[in-house]
Amino acid sequence: MKKSRLFLMILTALTLVISACGSKEYQAEDIDEETDTCDVCSMVVPDNQHATQIVLEDGKVLKFDDIGCLHEWKDENGEDDIGAEFVRDYNSQDWIELKDATFAYHEEFETPMAYGVYSFKEKADAEKLIEEEGKGELLTADDLANHKWEMNMDMKDHGDHGDHDDHDEHDEHDEEDDE
Repeated sequence: MKKSRLFLMILTALTLVISACGSKEYQAEDIDEETDTCDVCSMVVPDNQHATQIVLEDGKVLKFDDIGCLHEWKDENGEDDIGAEFVRDYNSQDWIELKDATFAYHEEFETPMAYGVYSFKEKADAEKLIEEEGKGELLTADDLANHKWEMNMDMKDHGDHGDHDDHDEHDEHDEEDDE
């Protein structure tokens, strides 16, 4: 009986060690504006505070020009294969895991695809921006899961988003209207 108990304890310990060795640490990749395009809207991903990434469990990195595109990808593909998600701090542009970030949202905040969500490493920085702007809502990563992801088409129409102005792949098209 003692031998089987000892064997079970050793087996359990080995299982834990092997499991720990198998866990991956995911890292965000640098953005290359010459080659990186958004995996949802195919726009160039600028190397700025709005860039986001998903690293899949198999190591493939998906890059997005706006956090709204990242969430659109998750809505279409699910989250089962995601190893980690990264956003950039609005002020420093440092990569941080999405789950650790705080967010400020307002429909008039300018982002590449007009989703209006900024990411912050520190909650105090998000609160400061909201106070300075006199508008906005503080969100956590959990809040984003229930956030209503909509582009502010008025912001897109104002021409405040560079090459994104004429982009309409996110809009639904009725092929019959095109005939």
